[in-house]
Amino acid sequence: MKNFYLLFFLFFLNKFYFLAQPVDPRSFENDIKLWQSKTSEAISQRDTAAFSKILQPLKTSKFMKDQVLYQALMGKAYAELFDGFTPTAEKHFESSIKKANKLKDPALLIWTQLCYAECLYNYREMTKALPVYLNAIRHIESISPGEMIFPASSFKRIGYYMGTIGDNAEAIIYLRRALQHTIGNTSEFAEILDNIGQYYFASNDYKNAEKYFVQASVTAKIIKDDIRYAKTLGNIGRIRETQGNFKEAVQLLEKDIAISEKLGTDQNTMFAYTVLAKVFLKDQQWKKAESAADKAEAIAQTKPYYQNNELEIIKLKLDIYSKQNRTGEELAARRKMKVLEDSLKLTDGALPLIHANLMAQKAKYQLQMQKVDEDLQKESLIAKTAVLIAVLVAFLLTFNFFHSKRKERKRQQIYDAKIKEHELEKNRYEEKLLQAQKTLHAQIEYLKTKNYHIKQLTAEIEEIKNSASSHIEEESGRLHEILDSHLMTEENWQMFRREFQKEYPNFYQTLKTEFPEITNANLRIILLQKMGFSSSEISALLGITQDAVKKSRQRLKRKLGDKYDQLFSIVFSES
Repeated sequence: MKNFYLLFFLFFLNKFYFLAQPVDPRSFENDIKLWQSKTSEAISQRDTAAFSKILQPLKTSKFMKDQVLYQALMGKAYAELFDGFTPTAEKHFESSIKKANKLKDPALLIWTQLCYAECLYNYREMTKALPVYLNAIRHIESISPGEMIFPASSFKRIGYYMGTIGDNAEAIIYLRRALQHTIGNTSEFAEILDNIGQYYFASNDYKNAEKYFVQASVTAKIIKDDIRYAKTLGNIGRIRETQGNFKEAVQLLEKDIAISEKLGTDQNTMFAYTVLAKVFLKDQQWKKAESAADKAEAIAQTKPYYQNNELEIIKLKLDIYSKQNRTGEELAARRKMKVLEDSLKLTDGALPLIHANLMAQKAKYQLQMQKVDEDLQKESLIAKTAVLIAVLVAFLLTFNFFHSKRKERKRQQIYDAKIKEHELEKNRYEEKLLQAQKTLHAQIEYLKTKNYHIKQLTAEIEEIKNSASSHIEEESGRLHEILDSHLMTEENWQMFRREFQKEYPNFYQTLKTEFPEITNANLRIILLQKMGFSSSEISALLGITQDAVKKSRQRLKRKLGDKYDQLFSIVFSES
């Protein structure tokens, strides 16, 4: 009988173990990707029956984590299929969170809460999303990023929400955390860089905003992420607008719109047209401003959750009508604005966003006060545990010493890995040049690759200079050595000149015979300029400043006199 009870007990213990099996974050991430891949076609075809059937194994699984995943994926699917936040979607999300709570697994609970919060955010239920985000944040502080499911995505979602409710500083903090867990040179990396720039822009920190917009643009172009590249062009256009450079702002925004329209990204097209209308308005080009605003409004009217954008566009058009004393249209716009404001009071209008921001600030304040109360309660214990604290401090100091040593070793390892990576990359592209045919085209590609690495190394040196690893580079100077090795050597120059002479014999002969005043240094700049290299690229390749390039041209102009214009007319000719 004892054996029977023992077996009976082990059976239920075993069953409970499998039901409440702890979740491995990386394994669960793979499960999510797998099931999303399986259901993507059903979602694109808007087939709810097919979607439910595919997920049936998760629904009937004996593992609680699978049931959590089922409910979360069903919630996301219903929101996507009906292009809105439905009661059915809400029911599935709430069920997912309840099941995760039962498992007592913070990583799984955070993931379910952020899935729900993201859906509320996407469909502009901002006030409703706030407590969900705050709960997720509270749980995030209890575990390390390595224990989280999709840490980069989680930090990114919180960052976007905080930025939307106006807490730009908090948004930047979370997006920077997301960046630390995102692979470089990916679409997600470019996206986060771009959005950090946007929150700096919203904080009127245009210098940092431009820095991140440019980094995002370079990354997007390298990985051929055309949608993100278009967005970054528009964002740089916004920077130019603040500088009063309306012409360049318009050019950048029109490029953004052209790419966005071609790729069918309506939301970004709408946003770009809105910004373009603002630029034209500032530049007093009323007709162009109205045309851009009309195009933005046409897109805004296609989705119910674009109402906040539509309100912004109507206010913009109201300003356009007011500037032209178009009273009738101005009155009609005011009526429409009133209707939209009434509609938005319960969703994502200005008042709910302000309210949500205040609630977030209140919650942070309450947490701070709670910490103060806890500190006051601890003060009475401090006197009784003075010896224990002294021992603890000694231990912490010792621990901190060894921990600092470990961190220093880690920094050195990262630094050494970077050096090795740059050296390997340099060897790879130099070997590629040797294997390729020795043509001018190959030389140009080689020099452009050099230029890219020079920019990359310069940025890394600047980054290290402002980091805890600065002393490593100061002592070893290995990054500077690699940077110097990328500059155009005499051998590089001779190879480039030789191939240039083959490709442009007449042009080269003209330079030598018609312009004997040209020095070897002048010749390097002229030939590189002929091949389309900009002043900044030339200065980087030659290891001189842009100012030095400029002064070289000025000296040549003084030397050549009237022949200077003749020289550069043939430099920029096609032959």
